[in-house]
Amino acid sequence: MSTGKLRIEGYAVVSDDDCIADADGNMPDSLKNDAEWDFFQAGLDAADVSVLGRRSHDATPNHARRNRLVLTRSVEAVKVDGLIVFWNPDACPLAAALQAFELPVSHLAVTGGRDIFDFFLTGEVRFTAFHLSRVRGVTLPGGTGVFSGVNRGQSAEAILAEAGYQPGPLQVLDEGVDVVSWTPAP
Repeated sequence: MSTGKLRIEGYAVVSDDDCIADADGNMPDSLKNDAEWDFFQAGLDAADVSVLGRRSHDATPNHARRNRLVLTRSVEAVKVDGLIVFWNPDACPLAAALQAFELPVSHLAVTGGRDIFDFFLTGEVRFTAFHLSRVRGVTLPGGTGVFSGVNRGQSAEAILAEAGYQPGPLQVLDEGVDVVSWTPAP
């Protein structure tokens, strides 16, 4: 399977200081919003496979029974467990991991965390869109940045632009909650 025509969409909701989690590594209630949740769930529903890290997988039950690709270094290459494929990206390419699903895969929804977002931001296989939702008026001092560069003082927007992405129009999802979809610059 080639990953050339694969649609890879990232979804993150951040605070004003570009964090996806608080200082304890948890997503606080202050980042949760029904309209943003609906936007996020629609993205997951449209995808063939959701992609997340091991910690996010362990923290979020798969109630919707979606196909999941879980990035982890705790497997040798690929391990299948029902709807879940555990994948070590250091051991095999994405195309090989996607072949473990019993369906054609043309659309991924990447839900994080930070290391997963970093992986698809500039790696060999990159986002075709990154949906950066923001909850205004929330800061998370000492929190986990959406990208590792945030914790080094860069803004999420600067990181996306530096990686070759361009912003689309601002969409207001709810009062104080908006999203900008970034796509690779032509």
